[in-house]
Order: sequence, then structure tokens, then C-alpha cells
Amino acid sequence: MNKTLHAVVMIVFAGACWFLAMMLRLPSMIEPMAAKLPNAQPGQTVLPAFTRMCMVAGPIILAVLTVLALGYCVYVWLRKSERQMPWVNFLATTMSALLVLALPTVVAIYLPLVAFLNLSGASLK
Repeated sequence: MNKTLHAVVMIVFAGACWFLAMMLRLPSMIEPMAAKLPNAQPGQTVLPAFTRMCMVAGPIILAVLTVLALGYCVYVWLRKSERQMPWVNFLATTMSALLVLALPTVVAIYLPLVAFLNLSGASLK
């Protein structure tokens, strides 16, 4: 039962990491719309530096964490010991890592939206 619950936690964690990585693609959808604004200058980017950094580093960090979690699961599955490692510790660790990565992701998604709204409001004046 313990090994099965480790697998379930691993699947949920991998799915959540994939979802966060896909969320980091959302800011790139704002760039073409900003180019259509009347006061847009050629070559001007709407994406702040923090968002660009998160878009580049975020999926890599998420992939590394998923591989590390998978390695731990393989270790637990192949290990023969009298005392099995509890799955609750694995759940707490993975979900804590997910929360720590979700907070900057949300900020990185909203920063370009605010910049786009500021540019849109400036074009109305």
C-alpha cells in the first residue's frame, strides 16, 4: 500500500508540475496583442525581466524536481527494508515544493498583464 501511495503522489506531483510549466507559456500570448496597440514601438517587449526569467528557468526547475521525485520513488519501490518510508513525508515535501514554485509563477503571469493594461490605457489618451 505504501508503494502505491508513493506512486499516486508522484503522478499528482508530475501533473501539477506540467500544469505550472504550461501556465508559464501564457505570458507569451500577450506579446502579439501588445504589438497591435497604436502606441506600440517596434521591438518593444511587454514582458518584464522577472517573467522572462521564470519562463526560461521555470520548466527546467520543474523538470528537475519531477526527475528527483521519480528517483526517490524508484528508490522506495526497489528498497528492501524492514521499515518502509512513510508516504506522508513524500506528500508534504512535494506539495511544499509545488507551493514554493507556484507563487512566483502566479506573479510572473500577472506582471505582463498589468504592463499590457498600462499600455492599453496609455493608448486611449
